[in-house]
Amino acid sequence: MSWLRIGFVLLLLGTWVFYLAGYIKKEPVRLGLVATLSGTHAELGVQIRNGAQLAVEKINETGGIAVRPVELVICDDLGTREGALAADEKLITAGVAAIIGHSTSAQTLTGLTITGPAHIIMLGPSISSPIFTGKSEYFFRVHPSFLDGMQGFAQHIYNRQLTKIAILYDMNNAAYTETYRTAFTDKYQQLGGTIAGEAAFSSTVKPDFNPLLVKLHEKNADALLIIAADIDTAMIAQHARLMGWKIPLFAAAWAQTETLIYHGGQAVEGMEIEQAYTLTSQDPDYLDFKQRYQDRFGRFPSFGAAYGYEATMVLAAALHKTGGKTKGLRQALLEIRDFKGLTNNFSFNQYGDVVRPIYLNVIRNGKFTYLDTLTQGQ
Repeated sequence: MSWLRIGFVLLLLGTWVFYLAGYIKKEPVRLGLVATLSGTHAELGVQIRNGAQLAVEKINETGGIAVRPVELVICDDLGTREGALAADEKLITAGVAAIIGHSTSAQTLTGLTITGPAHIIMLGPSISSPIFTGKSEYFFRVHPSFLDGMQGFAQHIYNRQLTKIAILYDMNNAAYTETYRTAFTDKYQQLGGTIAGEAAFSSTVKPDFNPLLVKLHEKNADALLIIAADIDTAMIAQHARLMGWKIPLFAAAWAQTETLIYHGGQAVEGMEIEQAYTLTSQDPDYLDFKQRYQDRFGRFPSFGAAYGYEATMVLAAALHKTGGKTKGLRQALLEIRDFKGLTNNFSFNQYGDVVRPIYLNVIRNGKFTYLDTLTQGQ
């Protein structure tokens, strides 16, 4: 009788070991992540990658997706059209269920020419240009369009009695910067403001900001709006202050990373920035994320890190519904309602867009500080 019991126990153990072996060998659910991870404009992409990595770790700690582990397949798009094409092709070949990326509008536009026809979801963590609304049925984003927030930004600047503004922007990310410049100009002039002067530069070569700033300085503007990445915005502020130009500085959301403060120093003190993420939130989920990010990476998370995390988590929620498969993922994302983000809830509309609050921040004592809410969101 005892031998029968021993045999039965061994059979149960064998079955359990076989089950565990099957679980361990389960094919992972692969999520692609593509962003600019090298070069002078890499900070935003690195933050997005770090946020996504934190999310994947949390997902795997809680059982993965459909009892399968999640694997993050990471590619660097090098900040170029060619790099974006190569990276997205590589991810599709690797069999990813969806792609998180890119970090800039220019590379996203390029990537959609590949991911759209392949029916692969691309979820943008930091893409805010309104030109993407309805661009592809396979494109979603957790960052809201900047259109409403930018108009509130223009209103705020005009209300400060700054009625004559100069604009300096990076022409290499035109899908973002040109659209932002045009929309801002339309709203600002509608309010009664004047565009004193405009100048464009190419961030792909080492730009010389001095001649551009001298030219704009001669226009006697009340303020300067910079539409560029963090490092370029910091350098423009430095050059402006060195030449004695003391007018108020304003910047688009693209610039809001720690790189701006680190390289800008005193030159960016008082700079005001519109942003779709309040980095001073006291939401318990955000505070937990912030602490885990600092413990893991030894630095403060930017909006890119937070949105990289949220993009990964909402994809995981949708993939739970599809059993980890690409088929049906678009519909699963559209069906998600009031997803709990780090600071507020969001849902996707029929265009894959979200409506979330836009905030006004200022750099004060070397830190981003909340000033006001430009739009209320949902």
